[in-house]
Amino acid sequence: MREDREFWKEAASASREYLKKACHPVTGLCGEYAEYDGTPRKEEAVGNQRHDWYYSDSYRTVANMGLDYLWFAADEWECENAEKVQRFFCETEKGAMDGVYLIDGTKLDEPARHPVAIVATNAQASLAASGPYATECVRRLWETPLREGDRRYYDNCLYFFALLALSGRYRIWRK
Repeated sequence: MREDREFWKEAASASREYLKKACHPVTGLCGEYAEYDGTPRKEEAVGNQRHDWYYSDSYRTVANMGLDYLWFAADEWECENAEKVQRFFCETEKGAMDGVYLIDGTKLDEPARHPVAIVATNAQASLAASGPYATECVRRLWETPLREGDRRYYDNCLYFFALLALSGRYRIWRK
């Protein structure tokens, strides 16, 4: 509704500022959950399960930055952060997109629950990124098959959203 426009504009701006606190300054990665000051939420804070690492629910953050930048181009920082994430996976991890990481890039001894989702969201980040890894991340998505088996729903939904966004057919509704 028209009367809500200013509220949503302010909420979007506040969200962009918050992400600057929650994303690591070198890797661009963020934790699944974060405190109000942006620090990753410690594992003991939520039912003795870890949520302070770059894991399933945090993958969508960089994808959303790509889409936000495509639609609004409101903050160049989203481009910088998207490039950091892509550089981390393409250069630091030498293309491996199947691990679990602390937001500083430390690799943990555990496989990613949703590796196709990592590929998909890194590709969607290319909507904001213009660095040397944007094309590589999109190519990788194109060459990655849909996931089969137990965890296919989450992976394949993010795969679909990335394809839709990268095709230019995922559009914001305007009245």
